[in-house]
Amino acid sequence: MAAPTAESIATCLRLGKSLGLARQGRLREAQQLLAAEGTLPESSLELHALASLATGDGDYARAQRLWRLLLQREPGHAEAKRMIDAIELWTTRPVWMNYLPIGATLAGVMLLIGLIAWMMTDSEPAPAAKPPAPSPVQSTPAYTPSAPPPPVNFSVPARPAEQPRRNRTR
Repeated sequence: MAAPTAESIATCLRLGKSLGLARQGRLREAQQLLAAEGTLPESSLELHALASLATGDGDYARAQRLWRLLLQREPGHAEAKRMIDAIELWTTRPVWMNYLPIGATLAGVMLLIGLIAWMMTDSEPAPAAKPPAPSPVQSTPAYTPSAPPPPVNFSVPARPAEQPRRNRTR
């Protein structure tokens, strides 16, 4: 195994630092670190990272140029091919498709509101059922109380009188 050169170590350090900047959301600074003074990196690994950062930043024209350059350097680079196709598809779609995610979200919210409103109107109690009409033949019940029952009196017996305590001395 070959010993790492100073150039490969410097490349690893730049990649690590640019990754740290990218994780903090500082994509432009990460790109500037990899492409110092507007020059393109000679390392394919740094070019790959730079193309990924440009894609993530939304600079699709620049990202597509960088992916194409990477594909020229490495003709069998699968991710470069995939990203070029994806960016072309993304940039050539009709403008109205930009609003699909917003439209889908709004449709979902409206559907949810409608469902909640429907559930609230449906949850009202049903009207009370009418009692059945009396039958033409009236029958007399077997027992009809004439008066309420007398109240029941409970009495608690009184306690027996307490006996006086004797003083016990020992």
